[in-house]
Amino acid sequence: MHMKKRSQFCSSRYAKLLLLLVLLSSICAGCLGQDPLKTRAEKLVGSLGDKDKEVASASTNALIDIGEPAVSSLIEALKDENPQVRSYAALALGEIRDKKAVEPLMEILDDPSPEVRRNAAYSLGEIGDIKAVEPLIELLKDEDVEVVRFTVIALGLLKDPRATEPICEVMDRDDARTQHEGNPDIRHQAIYALEEIGDPACTDTLLDLLGDKELGCSAANTLGSFKSEDVFEKVAKKLRNSNPTVRTNAITVFESNRDPAAVPLLIKMLNDEVPEVRKEAIRSLSSFEEPEQVAMSEQLMINALGDSKSEVQEEAARSLGRLGSREAIPSLEGLLQSKNKNLQSAAITALGDIGDPEAVDVLIATLADKDWLVRENIVNSLVEIGDSRAIEPLISLLEDESYRVRKSAAEGLGKFGDRKAVEPLLKALETEREQEVRVSEVRALGILGGQQAMEGLNRISTDPDEYGFVRTAAEESLEKLKRGETGNTSSPS
Repeated sequence: MHMKKRSQFCSSRYAKLLLLLVLLSSICAGCLGQDPLKTRAEKLVGSLGDKDKEVASASTNALIDIGEPAVSSLIEALKDENPQVRSYAALALGEIRDKKAVEPLMEILDDPSPEVRRNAAYSLGEIGDIKAVEPLIELLKDEDVEVVRFTVIALGLLKDPRATEPICEVMDRDDARTQHEGNPDIRHQAIYALEEIGDPACTDTLLDLLGDKELGCSAANTLGSFKSEDVFEKVAKKLRNSNPTVRTNAITVFESNRDPAAVPLLIKMLNDEVPEVRKEAIRSLSSFEEPEQVAMSEQLMINALGDSKSEVQEEAARSLGRLGSREAIPSLEGLLQSKNKNLQSAAITALGDIGDPEAVDVLIATLADKDWLVRENIVNSLVEIGDSRAIEPLISLLEDESYRVRKSAAEGLGKFGDRKAVEPLLKALETEREQEVRVSEVRALGILGGQQAMEGLNRISTDPDEYGFVRTAAEESLEKLKRGETGNTSSPS
């Protein structure tokens, strides 16, 4: 039997249903003066040792639902001779989170059953009483790997700095690297626990993990969460003679730490010999958005659009888009004819994110691209920019060979809110066969409004040969128009 969270019991609720109904509803005639919930709890506790684990699990779930009235019965069950009863009782007490259970749970941390020790430890973390910290620290010496794992988790939940050094010591043990039944090794849990505790005293241990391919990223996230100047300086020193994994993970620390002093370090990393490091440095620089920070990095990021590696170019395009860099527009426009579709798409998206009308004409000209995905991305960017020059091209795309492009064009025309699109949308509906596109066209008409749109929607909503989803969309759009819920329109019908 293994520790289960309450959500994992849901599938067991129907096991032995008749038996459980009896357990939940029957109260003996001689107990009428007692609390009925406590009486039910006593009966359910008797099922925790059932050989059918589904019955035991369902009983546990029922006890958790009863809550505080079940606590005394569950505490008594911690002394049961059956380890399964003790284990499920310990688990239920953690879910109920009643502090009366803290002392009894601490008393069974030396239980002969690893499963009981495991659940007791975890439940103490769930209850959240710091008086359990010292006993749990002692339990980190347990010979059972899973007991140690759940003790680490519990100490993370308690967030007490006294556990920092002991958890660091656990990470250095050989058995901390042992994976058990699909679970990651204890070091993963330890890193998360240290982040929860938030004590920079473990900095050196985490620094040593920055070069680990499996744990380095998690260690970097935890180091970044400390927001400590000392941590920042130590990570910066790590960059000297470090391997690429350390440099990449150090970038995560800098970004999380948000220290402006990181910008010059990240700029230096734009010249790193490893493309992945350059890429991550660019991504991180885009998160430093203060004017003086952007002034330091913007042109260098524009220069990175000409990097020898396409993945670095793509990240530079996306990052410049996030920064809203108007200075990058000419360089991004130059990438619209790239044969690398990923790079081309990144440039299109960036121009949309920047949102400057300067790019509209070039984007419209690129709608001639043979790739439907490129055309769809351009539609989305034109809508983001919101310049009315895009309306006529979008109307033309209602006849595009790709249904995805037609769908995006219809949605875009609705967002533009210009009623000159009503007649073309109604015309497109005369021949459009794809249900998804028809729904988008109908919804666009519902946004644009006007008498002509309402008449068209009325016809569609009553057409027995129409797709059901389309009729429903037409009915909903008509109702919104009747209630006056139209979109912003730039010209009357």
